[in-house]
Amino acid sequence: MKLPHVSLKELEKLKEDNFRARLEFIDTYVERMKKTSNKKWSSEQKDIIGA
Repeated sequence: MKLPHVSLKELEKLKEDNFRARLEFIDTYVERMKKTSNKKWSSEQKDIIGA
């Protein structure tokens, strides 16, 4: 069985892009949390978790 060629540079770029995207998501989510009342935010989290 022949294994596919894997570019370490390409994997490193994908890792960096993924990390950057996660940080952007966190920043966006934190800003939304700051603008949303605790009652509304808690209710939304409850719906997501399914409790």
